[in-house]
Amino acid sequence: MLGRQSFHKTPTKMKVAFTTLGCRTNQHDTAEMQVLLEQEGFSIVNPSETADIYVINTCTVTQRSDYSSRHAVKKSLAINENAMVVFTGCYAQLNPKESARLDGLDVILGNADKLEIANLLKSKLQEGHTEKQLGPAEIRMSDIHSKRTFRTLPVTRFQDRTKAFIKVQTGCDEKCSFCTVARARGTSASESRENVLHNVRQAVGAGYKEITLTGINLGTWGMDLNSKETFSSLLQDIADLPGDFRVRLSSINPMEIDDNLIALVSRHKKICPHFHIPLQSGDDTILSRMRRNYTARQYELVVRRATERIAPLGLGADVIVGFPGETEEQFECTRQLIEDLPFSYLHVFSYSPRNGTEAAGFKNNISKTVKRERNRILIELAKKKSLEFRRGFIGQTATVLIESSEDNDGTLKGHSEHYIPIRVRGEASLRNRLIPVRIEEANENQVIGCVQS
Repeated sequence: MLGRQSFHKTPTKMKVAFTTLGCRTNQHDTAEMQVLLEQEGFSIVNPSETADIYVINTCTVTQRSDYSSRHAVKKSLAINENAMVVFTGCYAQLNPKESARLDGLDVILGNADKLEIANLLKSKLQEGHTEKQLGPAEIRMSDIHSKRTFRTLPVTRFQDRTKAFIKVQTGCDEKCSFCTVARARGTSASESRENVLHNVRQAVGAGYKEITLTGINLGTWGMDLNSKETFSSLLQDIADLPGDFRVRLSSINPMEIDDNLIALVSRHKKICPHFHIPLQSGDDTILSRMRRNYTARQYELVVRRATERIAPLGLGADVIVGFPGETEEQFECTRQLIEDLPFSYLHVFSYSPRNGTEAAGFKNNISKTVKRERNRILIELAKKKSLEFRRGFIGQTATVLIESSEDNDGTLKGHSEHYIPIRVRGEASLRNRLIPVRIEEANENQVIGCVQS
């Protein structure tokens, strides 16, 4: 890129596009940044549109995430090669100097500095760059591990116009040997109960029918507060708020699922009967080397208690295959545990070493061929269990949030309270409504229902 457009413009004439990778917490972070920019007069457009500024909110969970984060820069500049590009999120946080050398980037923005984006862009516009700066991008990054006040903004505009993601917690105090999250997000910090409830009220008032509670380690909400509040008590207060909406939990670790939380989900009609509980491995030796804080038996007991009280329960998990040193016998322990438990879906990952983690230095790496085969085995098992779970709803009525429609087709798409993707025939006016749907068909490719009057 030889030239650069002049940024001697006011925010009201600037278009900003966001690309968000990774978790639901990142999606909430993006929504907060959009709120701040709109308040200053910037116009938010889709990432596929021509924009003056592109913001890439990155992820670094896997090597594939790293690639996708870098590739998003190229995709944005292919639309407008003269645009300003801001690189933020976990990949940027952990690799600031490496990121700063990527072609076309202007600013590397730390996770703890995302809410400064409006001030950053305004200062950049006032500087009035007219050509591509030489050398690496500017790094704006404060210490993610320093003590900080955690406060979220009320958000009434999300990229998904039917579901609101409300961040109640950030950071993580766990020391998993394969994970970069603690370094990328800092120590665990909880939002106040009052502000969480305020943010939920704002989202419900804006018309969102599904409120998804997010956090880096969601179930630890309240543990750092002086009153030592509990996550289940927060969930109770949220679900008791007036309005036509339902509440869904994002990923929650097994040791944070206590009997009070299970009982609440089982009895409260507004809370989706759905848990996503990371497993990672079903072998105790591997779990220990991963530095997970539970055994396979403890995980199983949590799931058994939940499925006994909540029937049926949508149950998902993350699983890693090919962790360094994983034997065939240890993989079989994982496969067998998955076989034994009533999962409705799985997210299966092949282990990839992350720089700066303990596991990156482990020996006895598993070959790519073995990883691919173990990945295939679990994906096939997950498909079988998912189909079995979905077929159990044939003839029953589910509550579906209609999220989108297909042009000229009359087909609507949404998710049930159990997190089953469902297709129905109906009018586009049903979008963003919770409607009763009778499940008529379930096969490997789709679940089809009929809207009940």
